[in-house]
Amino acid sequence: MSDLFLGWDVGAWNCDRNRESRDALCALEAGASGPVVVGTPWRGNVRDLLVAHEGDALLGALMKRTGVLIEDGRHLTIAIDTPLGWPTRMLELVTTGAVVDVPPEADKNPYLFRKQDLALFAQGHRPLSMVRDMIGSQSTKGIHFLQRARLTPAAVGVWSRESIVALETYPAAAVRDLEIARLTAKLFADLLARETKPRSEVWQADVRDALSCALVAWLHRHRPEGLDAPGANANTPEGWIWLPAVSRAATSPSAPPGSSQGVAGH
Repeated sequence: MSDLFLGWDVGAWNCDRNRESRDALCALEAGASGPVVVGTPWRGNVRDLLVAHEGDALLGALMKRTGVLIEDGRHLTIAIDTPLGWPTRMLELVTTGAVVDVPPEADKNPYLFRKQDLALFAQGHRPLSMVRDMIGSQSTKGIHFLQRARLTPAAVGVWSRESIVALETYPAAAVRDLEIARLTAKLFADLLARETKPRSEVWQADVRDALSCALVAWLHRHRPEGLDAPGANANTPEGWIWLPAVSRAATSPSAPPGSSQGVAGH
């Protein structure tokens, strides 16, 4: 049995009540010549699953939305586009009243951003803040999933149980990698060719991000050396955003046409 990979672009808890971003799921499996899409990408709201199911039942219900069943023992890696950890300095401020100096630049504020978020600004990315940018809903939804799926920390930025692994990623940054960008474009074009009706721009943006997430999951499983791993200075409680190594990135920081800039997650 080949490995499975699920990309999840996370929408807010009540995303079905707005016209913009929703949850999007896209599944891949490891083919002979690389990752291939399996099942059908799905877009909607998974809130009902997150409150109705736990453990394997929750994982199975998520995959069923894409039309894919998880057989016993089949390895599944889930890459999630939403913060799965919060800024340590913000949590300390709220829980103990500890304060730190706040620089005038918003993109250097340790209450608003995690340590890795701050580093990403220096690389030309624009990560969103779960404190400032109204993605706390998506973040709590992702963290709730980890608990309901009974996944526990296995390493910095990795949650697992048996043959299941979950991690955080950021598709708008991931597609700066030439291989991820190429595979996203190719597989997404194949998906659109299979569609029997026109899809809206927001559908395309969400599903494309979910596809990029699934490709990061594939890279984490089969070529982990191609990802920047947390070093000794990583902030463990804040988690880790798994992204292709900086040395693999394209020279331009812009995302390819059709991709979102992190509205739903980062």
